[in-house]
Parts: sequence; structure tokens; C-alpha cells
Amino acid sequence: MTKIILISFFCLVLSFNALGQRVVIDAIYFPDGLVLENLSSFGFVQNSNYAIENISSSNPASLINFDSALVGISYQYVSTQNPGGQGDIMHNRAYPLLPQSLGAVYPINNFRIGIGISQRYNSLLDFGEIRITSVENPYGIGQSYTPKFETLIIGFSNLYSYSLPSLFYKDDVLSLGFQFNLDRMDYNSKFIQTEGTSGGFSTSYSFGLHYKSDKSLHPGLFEIGFFYEKGSLFKKEMKFNYKSSLQLYKLNSDSSHPLFPVLDSPTWSVIAKTPDKLNYGFIYSPESRLHFSLNSRTVYWNKGNENWKNCSEFSCSVLFDYSPTTRFSFGLFSSIPRVEDNNYNSQEINEKQKVVYATIGLHLETNNFIYDISLADSHIYSGLWRRHTILKSAVAIKL
Repeated sequence: MTKIILISFFCLVLSFNALGQRVVIDAIYFPDGLVLENLSSFGFVQNSNYAIENISSSNPASLINFDSALVGISYQYVSTQNPGGQGDIMHNRAYPLLPQSLGAVYPINNFRIGIGISQRYNSLLDFGEIRITSVENPYGIGQSYTPKFETLIIGFSNLYSYSLPSLFYKDDVLSLGFQFNLDRMDYNSKFIQTEGTSGGFSTSYSFGLHYKSDKSLHPGLFEIGFFYEKGSLFKKEMKFNYKSSLQLYKLNSDSSHPLFPVLDSPTWSVIAKTPDKLNYGFIYSPESRLHFSLNSRTVYWNKGNENWKNCSEFSCSVLFDYSPTTRFSFGLFSSIPRVEDNNYNSQEINEKQKVVYATIGLHLETNNFIYDISLADSHIYSGLWRRHTILKSAVAIKL
């Protein structure tokens, strides 16, 4: 039983490499923790953003869509994925009470300045309760432990955009945007009687273009944009509040039996690499109350983990304006992460990792407030490891 637990610990959770006397832990276990930052009542739209709370995870050039000063905040609930990742390991979000994102923008003529905060990666792997066994008591000695491994990466962003109106036609606008991020990683692990922590800061950035045309070449509003996101890289030392070469458990007064070795190494390090992303998409409004959006992005997973291959993600939405202050949306979002590993059945893993979300949303505006509610569910057509529900709510204040 001890060997099985240790093999699971190494192979299925930490994905480590022993380099001499140094052990390197990969803090990004599976794509499950890569948060759907751009979810809103508009669907999954990141190139022509109208949700102020999502600005730090969207095309920085799309700040041009905000004509007044705004401040917004969102919360995102994600149900437990069980099983999630491997076997009976459950996948949750760590720190569920933290806001998902915050955003604020201030316009100055053709210039926009924004600040934002967003959870980039959030993963809590819960193995459940594991019984402690011994040779004399293979079914347990009456005690247990609960290993957990959690990774949280939050981005703090400064955004800037500048627009060039009537550059090609009378009613068009071309915008350029840049975003600088200071990202924070926190990693915590709990295994038997050893607790380890690691964390620190890194930097990342994104830049993009956004073009909007209103009835110059077609009957309705048309927006198109693309932006590139550079992921952040963390390499931090691991700190332990307890570590020994062997842990003993006394079964009776005259005998002791070693139950498990506690992992020991002169130097432990934690590495985390969020993937680069290339995003592009458009919104088309054939008439004033109906809108269609299509977005696609490439996620460069292999720059952080050679076993994970780059994958493409697609989303589409239909939006309907019931009134000038009320909007509904329906959409789909799909992602099929791919892994190639000779030690595992890659085809089976890929089948269990694919995910397709059905999304619905409601957008309400008043004189001073904007309310945004969205729901995404992946139970209809997704792999076994990716079935869950996401509920996101946001509120913004017009200043």
C-alpha cells in the first residue's frame, strides 16, 4: 500500500525531475486549473471585450469599447470535478472566496488606462482520506491522512490602449493595446506529516490590435481583433515546516515499524509555466439587436511541459438585445488538450480531457450599475475528467 501511495504521489501529482541532489516539482498539474477568465454574459469573448471585470484577460486594445470610467468585480464558482485528473483524485478551486477578477478603466480622449486583477491558474487536488497501514495491519491502524496540493496564480495588470479613428473609413476605429502583468504564484502541498510552501513573483505581457467598423462596408457593426499573451515562468525554492528521512509509528510498547519514508532532498524547487496564447476573433451585428461572435485561440502548452501538446480552443455566441438595458446570450466553448506520453495511454487521457461547455448569460444595465450573470456547463459532451459547472456573477459601477 505504501508503494502504491508513493508511486501515485510522484507519477500522478508532482511530475518531478531529479537532477542530482535537486528535485523539481511542476506546480501546474493538469489543464483543469487554467481558469476560463473571459466568461461573461457575452459568452467566451476575449477579443472585443465589453465586460469591465475581464479586462486583464482580454485584448488590451479593446479598451476602446469603454466610453466612461468603470469599476467592476466578479466571483466565479466551479463545482468539484470528481473524478478529475487521475482516478479518484478530486479537482477543486483553491481559495473559493477570492474574487475571480477586478477591473477599472479611465478614458482620456483617444487614450484608455486600465488596471485589473485576475486568477490565471487555480487548482486544488484532493486525494481524500487515505488510511495508514502496516505489515501487521494491512487494512489500517485506525489513523489516516489527507494529502492536498494546491496552486494559485494571480495576475496584476496595467493596460494601455490608443485609438486611431477614421483611419481607413469615416466610421472605423483602429486601436492598439499593451498590457504588463506582475504575476504571483502560491504553491502549497500537504503529504503525510510534511507541509511545503513556495511562491513568488514573475512578469508577463500581452499586446493586440482591435478594429471596429460601423456600417461602412456592411449593414451592421463589425469588430475584429487579435492579441498575443506571453505566459509567466516561476522557479522558486520550496520551504518545509517539517522534514525527516524516516517517520516511525509505534504499534506497541516494544516494537516500532517504519510506515513510510518522508521525501528528503537537500534542495527542492517549484517550477510553473503558464502557457502562451494567441487569440483572434470577431463580433458581427447584422442589425441593432442581434449579434454573433466567434473566437479562437491557440494555447502553447508544450512551452511549459513537453508531454502536453499545443491545443486549439473555439467559442461562438449568439447575443440578443431584448431592450437597450437587457441582453441574453447562448454559446459554446470547446477545448481538447492533448498529451503524448509513452508511460500512459495518451489516447485515453486525451479523450477524458476534452471539454465542451454550453454557456448562457444575462446582462442588465441601470443608470449607475451593470449586472452580469453567466453559466457554463460541460456535462453534456465532455470527457470523464472535465465534467463540471461554472457560475460567474459580476457587478460594475459607472463613475
